[in-house]
Amino acid sequence: MVFPWQKEQWHQLWQALLNNRLPHALLFTGIAGTGKAEFAGHFTRLLLCQNRLPTDTDVFNAAAQCTCHACRLISGRTHPNVLWIEPDKEGQAIKVDQIREVSEFINQTSLQGEYRIVIINPADHMNTNASNALLKTLEEPSSGAVLILITDQASHLPATILSRCQHIMFPRPQAALAIEWLKNQLPDSSMDAELILNLSNGAPLAALEFVTKEIPIVRHDLFQALYGLSKHETDPIQLAAQLQDIDSLRLLDFMLTWITDLLRLQSGSEKNTIINRDFAPQLAEIGQRSQISNNLRFMDYLLQLRGQICSGINFNKTLMIENLLIRWMECV
Repeated sequence: MVFPWQKEQWHQLWQALLNNRLPHALLFTGIAGTGKAEFAGHFTRLLLCQNRLPTDTDVFNAAAQCTCHACRLISGRTHPNVLWIEPDKEGQAIKVDQIREVSEFINQTSLQGEYRIVIINPADHMNTNASNALLKTLEEPSSGAVLILITDQASHLPATILSRCQHIMFPRPQAALAIEWLKNQLPDSSMDAELILNLSNGAPLAALEFVTKEIPIVRHDLFQALYGLSKHETDPIQLAAQLQDIDSLRLLDFMLTWITDLLRLQSGSEKNTIINRDFAPQLAEIGQRSQISNNLRFMDYLLQLRGQICSGINFNKTLMIENLLIRWMECV
């Protein structure tokens, strides 16, 4: 279904459609975990729905509930007028041959309905040749074609592509709205929805994935280990071997919340302002025996390392984790 924090974006595009001012290229951008791809699927259903009427006043809910033939085909990704472009495998690039397929697709005669829709996700995974090929398509739009680019990293797209798309922003939802939604989705009502949401950068879908993939257990074990390292009760090399299965970016994000909370406490902030409230006693203790300057340098290192990984630099994961843990021990 369309998520409650997406109503503004939905009505923005609905009005553009009613006024015959729908752009031929849209860029859905914002942090990961806000439901941009799901929104793209539902907006595609709206464009091709066989039951849609221009007079619909509750199109937000109507599109989510429709079960017409076109909507069912789109939900199953089998509609002939919709082309999804994604990496062959997670983490891989979108290649030029895939983007050449876009040009052929949008220049074909529509088989069902008026629009031919292409969804590229994640658009920032296009390699240089693919980006150049897409630029030619954007410069010469075909009638009835709508291209939807989805990205969490808009800054990684060429300026020439950014300038040819209308940007639809999906910001972090209001906390109260996101927490209310998340509480209704959690498998256990005793779970702290606010804590889980904060650990997921305020993104509701990322928070739900956080729970369903048993990531809280991984986080808990990691923080216990960091606390043990701070007291020199754990060997960093052995611990590094145990952390191999954690995604590198997730590991860095966990450690960033840890060091950020530590710095907040050292700066005099109240315990209820930190993210990892369940580890407040351990963080407070570490704060008494570590220096702010060392912790700031460690945070800078984490941010630099994260930026390098996001830019595509590949590190030896074992050495990277060992170095992280040793640097953390140097802080305390």
